Amino acid sequence: MTSSPDEKIMKPYLRKLLREHRALNRLIDTTKAVGASEDVKAMKRLRLRLKDKIAALQRHYYGRSLAG
Repeated sequence: MTSSPDEKIMKPYLRKLLREHRALNRLIDTTKAVGASEDVKAMKRLRLRLKDKIAALQRHYYGRSLAG
């Protein structure tokens, strides 16, 4: 099965979003240890927006969400 042009563009973009999400998870864990609660809250909101975007793209292109 061949990929559509949109899918060929979206796969690398989706991988980039997943990398950003994982990096943000690590940063949140590190920041929590320092006790910067306002920064953690802002990063968690950003992480949630990333997760929602990832899930929407996965549903659109693959018919299901691959993010857990």
